[in-house]
Amino acid sequence: MDEFSGCTGSCGTCGGCGPTSEDSLPILVLTDENGKEVTFEKLDVVVLDGKSYMIVSEIKEDESDEIEVVILEIKEENGSEVFDTVSDQDLSKKVYSMFLKQQGIEEE
Repeated sequence: MDEFSGCTGSCGTCGGCGPTSEDSLPILVLTDENGKEVTFEKLDVVVLDGKSYMIVSEIKEDESDEIEVVILEIKEENGSEVFDTVSDQDLSKKVYSMFLKQQGIEEE
């Protein structure tokens, strides 16, 4: 599981996480299962079947036209928010489809 090292509120508390500027999305620094810190941009939060999922994109040095997204389930453990990578393909597709709908993007 990945732990969030920043905000102390839940996603519904303020509507955004981490530092932002006018032309950027909220920034998250997450720690992966190997203890490595990885920086992401928060794209959106999707609620599906009573569970919340955060859609993020890793910030990489090499700029490319393709954006790779990661879907994280938002959970609470011992009073802290933790994020668990969604590995179920069917669930990932449902959450991603909802994300596209929220963004006003038609699926191909």
